[in-house]
Amino acid sequence: MSVRTKPLVLIDYVEAGMGHIVTAQAISDALKEKYSDSLEIVDNYSLRDSEEECLPKYEKFLVNQVKMHSSVPGYCALQMASMHIGGTKNSLKLVHQTVFHKQTHAVIRQFKKLDPDMIVFTHYFTLYAGIEYRNKYKPSCKIVLYCPDNNVHGWWDNRVDRLYTNNPLATRDALHYKFPKENILEVFYPTRKAVSESNETKDFYREKFGIPKDKFAVVIADGVYAKAKTKKVTYELLKSDLPLTICPIAGKNEELYNELMAIKDKTKPNITLIPFGFVKEAPQLYGACDLFITKSGPNAVLDSVMMGTPVIIDYYGSPIENATKRLFVDTKKCGPYITNFKEIRKKVEQLSQNESEMAELRENIKFFDKRINGAAQIADDIASVMQVKQTEAV
Repeated sequence: MSVRTKPLVLIDYVEAGMGHIVTAQAISDALKEKYSDSLEIVDNYSLRDSEEECLPKYEKFLVNQVKMHSSVPGYCALQMASMHIGGTKNSLKLVHQTVFHKQTHAVIRQFKKLDPDMIVFTHYFTLYAGIEYRNKYKPSCKIVLYCPDNNVHGWWDNRVDRLYTNNPLATRDALHYKFPKENILEVFYPTRKAVSESNETKDFYREKFGIPKDKFAVVIADGVYAKAKTKKVTYELLKSDLPLTICPIAGKNEELYNELMAIKDKTKPNITLIPFGFVKEAPQLYGACDLFITKSGPNAVLDSVMMGTPVIIDYYGSPIENATKRLFVDTKKCGPYITNFKEIRKKVEQLSQNESEMAELRENIKFFDKRINGAAQIADDIASVMQVKQTEAV
């Protein structure tokens, strides 16, 4: 059996929407870039890649829950309200030691086998399992959490060594849910490489994606599953008499993608329709366009404004997404919140004809400077917790 020469830091990945994954990836990238000589950094898809059948099935359950949040109004609000029955901490423990007992203990067994010295989480379920693992098997294991949302809800377990938040509202929530003040560190928003390394011009990205340079271009998405308003917004914009390029992202929704591809060449002469499926380099597509219309997903909105593209938020399906709307629309003025399809079209047409208003929006989003990478801040703090030094530059 080989002897470990460096502390093992496990980066935990869970798909429930892509936000948990992209933020974990940003932190992993920053750690590997700055501290690979001092830390063994391992990416671990604890649910997807498990040999225990219950865990991939549970991740599919989480994915379906996210789809429900986008397609059934009020579903997530009701679900989150139920978390408070008997107190959030009690309901968290009750649910995961009864309904999801098998899944919880399967994750604990996985962590026991890997024997990490620290685990970095971005999802509440595996966080809970990680804390239970630490308490039962390895008290020295450090548990850190980056909350990828713009608020903190009651099912984030507060028994952590460090919580990273990304804005004052989330920090206030964390204090409300009894996270020890000394364990909370507010950082800037993590920037993943797909954003930080995408620094070409708008014209460059338009050429890459086949987007005309002489029309106002709009990209439309609502999460990787396209279960909210992408289809209806697309069809509404197709009615416009102004020159527009419309770029809907169907993501993993193949039925929607095929439907839009079937009408791609049947639009009015003033309209260019370019449907996309799952786009690995989605931030570059946002950067190619003038405007992004989307539901209030924290990471998609953040990616867009970091690429210099204002937003219209057309839907939020949960308190988490409501917090995102408040941050990006109400506080930072990155674009309007409009739910009516006809009003969305009118606003797009107005913006396409009003450069001064677009310039004002672009000025507002400069606050979200991708060069200030919160992932690097998190990596530095993790290094201080683990008492290791930065990798020397070659």
